[in-house]
Amino acid sequence: MGYVIVKRDDAARRIVLSPRVTDILSALGSTSNASSVGNHPLVRAIRRSGKSSSGDNDSNNTSSSSSDPDEDATQTSWRPAHARFALRCEPPYMRVFSAQQLVTEIPECLRARRRLLKSKLKEDEMLLSISQFPLLGDTTNIYIDGQGSMNGPLLRSQLLSDDCLHQIPPFALEIDGIIERRGAVPYTAVPVFHDADTPWPFVDPGLSPAALDFGILRLPDAGTGSGSGSGGNRDRDSGCAMGAHGKIGSNNSGPANTVAMNGGPPITNLAQGRIIDAFQSGPVPASSPLLEIPSNRNSLLLDSPLFGVGSGGILRVTLCAADLDEARILYDHLAPISAIMIALTAGTPIVRGYLTDRDSYWDVQCSAVDDRSAQERGFAPLTTAKGKLMKSRFGTIDSYLGPGPNSKDMSFNPQYNDMDYTYDNAANMAMMGGGVDKELSQHVARLFIRDLHFATAKMLRDKDDAKNSRSNGQEHFKRFLGCNRQNVCLYPPNTRTRSGWEVEFVSLEVQLTDEENAAFISFVVLLSRVIISYSLNLYLPISMMNQNMARAQQVNAAKEQLFYFRRDLFSGRDGKQSGPGLISRGGDNGGWINTHAGDFKANATASEREALGHHHLGTGSPDTAEYVELTINEILNGSPVHKVTGLLTIVLSYLPSLGLEYQAENDLRRQLVLIRRRASGKLCTLATWMRKFVQEHPDYRHDSVVSPTVNYDMLRTLNDIEEGRVAAPELLTRKP
Repeated sequence: MGYVIVKRDDAARRIVLSPRVTDILSALGSTSNASSVGNHPLVRAIRRSGKSSSGDNDSNNTSSSSSDPDEDATQTSWRPAHARFALRCEPPYMRVFSAQQLVTEIPECLRARRRLLKSKLKEDEMLLSISQFPLLGDTTNIYIDGQGSMNGPLLRSQLLSDDCLHQIPPFALEIDGIIERRGAVPYTAVPVFHDADTPWPFVDPGLSPAALDFGILRLPDAGTGSGSGSGGNRDRDSGCAMGAHGKIGSNNSGPANTVAMNGGPPITNLAQGRIIDAFQSGPVPASSPLLEIPSNRNSLLLDSPLFGVGSGGILRVTLCAADLDEARILYDHLAPISAIMIALTAGTPIVRGYLTDRDSYWDVQCSAVDDRSAQERGFAPLTTAKGKLMKSRFGTIDSYLGPGPNSKDMSFNPQYNDMDYTYDNAANMAMMGGGVDKELSQHVARLFIRDLHFATAKMLRDKDDAKNSRSNGQEHFKRFLGCNRQNVCLYPPNTRTRSGWEVEFVSLEVQLTDEENAAFISFVVLLSRVIISYSLNLYLPISMMNQNMARAQQVNAAKEQLFYFRRDLFSGRDGKQSGPGLISRGGDNGGWINTHAGDFKANATASEREALGHHHLGTGSPDTAEYVELTINEILNGSPVHKVTGLLTIVLSYLPSLGLEYQAENDLRRQLVLIRRRASGKLCTLATWMRKFVQEHPDYRHDSVVSPTVNYDMLRTLNDIEEGRVAAPELLTRKP
């Protein structure tokens, strides 16, 4: 969980970022050195008796002595974020929660941490749990206290000064590694919200194509695709393969599927005024030097990886599984829920001081750290790269793991893995030769298609150090895991921390209040237990999941968008599927498509449908179709029309089986009321609240610009809401 520290000037009605995280961490008794970055919190002596997270009836998993939230807060693992104005925290004990703890400990522990952190702030500072500071990168205003000049040697950004970066070696090396490996700064385009008086077509006034000094990516006539940084000259040749619908293909089988790429930019030759579309069918000819930038038409440009990894505004929920089989089930069935959670927790409608045409920050985070070279993105012939990579190393999962070769669960169909992905073939063959099944071996092998951004001298020494042989390479493997982050992550057991198999859910934007964060933590934990206990089947084709992720980031997606969802959540685990097909409510055809396979587009040709197992379009039955487009309200609260049982309804029906005391169960149900009301539209998301506040502010000129005074009033109001001084009945269930 992440926090942002801001400094207010009440006389000038301005709020800027406060770069005092190092001092605050020191006051908390923590450190901000290299050794504190990326470490898993150590497991203390476990105070609770009973089984691990896989136990279903866990009402007795608490000790007679209750936990002290303030004591837990002092034991919290406080860590620096990449940005000097943000920090993160994790609980110090193993992530094992009983249902009783969800009620009695999680909310109060979150409040205790916030109280402790606030006690270390200065009088003119505020603590906000938001995804991104609204004015970060606003070139017309000061956005961080003590702001220096742009174009510094560390960030190489025309929008962010080096003062924003927490300048400890791992962070500086990672930022430099992203830029060096790509051969250019990874530019990101964010569409601007078109309000009544927004200049249209909109042209970014702060970052124009003619001013981009660090974006030059030269493609020599030899077609090596080496960038201006030294990283472009690395030899990355090795055996690799492309996984498509579960099949292995050649790594030279044509141009990359650029439609699947995250933030695929066009390429411009300024000298000739030529724009080459990123979605063209072939690679870019390497006939002349090219300046690679995304089009800034009606969009804002971001020019630093720090926009993606800076503030750490993600609410991560880490679940401890009983074994690998359970971890695989949780990994697979939580992934399709990511889009729903992104829409429900959306909280970033403002970027660089402008209202944007997005409510969520997911794609920005992913594309801002996209370090793929020109070859890997399909813009240059493959010569030194391992292969074409479909998307950034941060993004949605590439494939499902399946339940495992020894599992009796028959719900997984290999055709659900209907998107191309690249993996290291040598690693894959080595694991399969050692008895690892195909899905798991390819999942791990895809990690090794990416380079590490840096390796410490200690890590390299430890490789041959006998005293470290007991680690079995765990710390090295953890680095590869940390450099690849998807909406759901799988972590193996760790001997140092004594943790078991873990699944991390990474698709929640951090919420304004502790009550909201506690509610979403509780929901994800309870849903994971329901998936195991009720053998829910939430599988969607990966392509459907990706479409859902795109829809989830649209303005007011929680209320207005339709999402693909499995109609019958209780079928398939025994091998008996419901009838195939898709009930489409958003397409032009209004019919259904009979399919279990990959590309289910309504306008597929007859040959495409035949090749992918499609049948003709026709009139289908909503009682038998496998997938249906639903609103979030229907997905969570149920849809009698489509005979869909809502996920939240199932979770609530599961609570009595936990054997909780009457008051504890009622408290847990009250936590989940926020989820129910937000799904139904009775409560809005933070993004909707912020957008409405800006548009109704007397200083707003309906030109999409969020001025410092509007930002000041908005953040002061949000702080007052969090502290309970101002009511926000449209946002929260509580009263001041």
